Amino acid sequence: MVRAVLLTIALAACGKSAGNQEKAPAPTPGPTPGPTPPAQVGCGSADDPKFFLKADEGTLTIDKVDGAAGAEASAGVKVAPATGYHMSTDFPIKLCLEAPDGVTLAKKEFNAGKGEKGDADAFSEQSLAFAVKATAAKAGSYEIKGVFKFGVCDKESCHPKKQPVTITVAAK
Repeated sequence: MVRAVLLTIALAACGKSAGNQEKAPAPTPGPTPGPTPPAQVGCGSADDPKFFLKADEGTLTIDKVDGAAGAEASAGVKVAPATGYHMSTDFPIKLCLEAPDGVTLAKKEFNAGKGEKGDADAFSEQSLAFAVKATAAKAGSYEIKGVFKFGVCDKESCHPKKQPVTITVAAK
């Protein structure tokens, strides 16, 4: 009996009585979030411009995927360091991609670095390249979004990069 009285007092102190143990209403949800922003796919976010490749450090080239609907086509994602810079072959390199509805990727994540070529088509201090293979189910224009992590170095230091990428797919 004493326990029942103590339980009633404890519940009343929390704003509930022993006879009324209804659950509190669930909080009203906010707006339903849309799809994950492309800069947050697999490799985390890439929204800080201080980590983007600068023109004096090198160039990032992203080819367009151009092919027939239903057929696999390829696009290159390449980095060429500028004069006085080189690719960091020790840095863990990762390219993470997310295809839109209607596009299938042969591979969504590419890795290289730490002295290993990995998935790269070209990997040296002078260049880095990945071949992205995609298939569009039907004719149209699509965008594959992603994040590209790599590093470029000068004589004194290395600079990690985390760059958003967009690959355009044009299927006929």
